[in-house]
Amino acid sequence: MKFALVLLAFVATASARIEIPNFGRGELHKDIQEFLDLLPVEQIFQITLQYYHQDAEFQRMIAYFQSPGFKQLVLEVEQLPEIKVLMDYIHNAGIDIYKIVNLLNEVLGLPPLTPPSYAYGTQITGGIRGFVDDILAVLPRAQLDALYEKKLRESPAFADFIRQLESPNFQEIVNKVYAHPKTQELLAHARNAGIDLVAIKDLLYVLWGIRIPSY
Repeated sequence: MKFALVLLAFVATASARIEIPNFGRGELHKDIQEFLDLLPVEQIFQITLQYYHQDAEFQRMIAYFQSPGFKQLVLEVEQLPEIKVLMDYIHNAGIDIYKIVNLLNEVLGLPPLTPPSYAYGTQITGGIRGFVDDILAVLPRAQLDALYEKKLRESPAFADFIRQLESPNFQEIVNKVYAHPKTQELLAHARNAGIDLVAIKDLLYVLWGIRIPSY
């Protein structure tokens, strides 16, 4: 019955666009999405609904999908090493295949599959200084500088905001916050933990022009 209810829920959203779950990385999901966008979704769902209500053979197939035998088949297929390799490949290509499969498992009352941990594709330098350097290395500095100058010329609101950041009044606020006992206590904990505060200071200056007093 649950399978049938899910089927009806799909039909109820027949006019919606089918979107493949993805992690926002890689090109594979874009390629597949182009194919999905060509499908006449509403017509497919309406035909499915009609078969569900009117066709005996289709109804028997739905009943089989809810049977213990079919559930066991799905479990055994999901446990095949070859399936695991294929799913991990699709997962690492950017498509959330585990989300798709787990939707099926939820409908069938089967336990969810656990996706692999995401393997980050870049080598980090390490430490706060390394973090700052790694971030600065990927920033499109030329484009940011060009946009900054453009906004200064063309946007009164942005130009006024920058003037506020560069004003003596704002620097006085920074100085007072820096001198506050709680701030000094926090900085002391950071130093004791071996955190590179100078790197953070440099990053604030590069990104926002905020001048932090010497630590």
